[in-house]
Amino acid sequence: MYGVFRALVPEKERRWKLRIDGVRQRYWYNTGRKQEVVMRGRFEFEGTGRDLRRAVELVIREFLVPRKQFVIVRAKEFLRHPKKYSRTGMWIERDVES
Repeated sequence: MYGVFRALVPEKERRWKLRIDGVRQRYWYNTGRKQEVVMRGRFEFEGTGRDLRRAVELVIREFLVPRKQFVIVRAKEFLRHPKKYSRTGMWIERDVES
């Protein structure tokens, strides 16, 4: 299952710190703010036909999109822990291949 989706991701903030040895070092922090982004992504499920169908139906029904650009996972594991591999979002275009 792949396509284009819209999701809320945590916004990153760049901060600088002056170390004891005099070097300025850059740090990235997650803020509490969320930013809406449009991304491309793909779920690749492996397993039996029944588990594949259930995983795809869960993705469509619960508005789940991949956490990373490519997520390769066993369908049974995805059904047990869907939030580990996905986040909430809205598919703009999607296509399901077997």
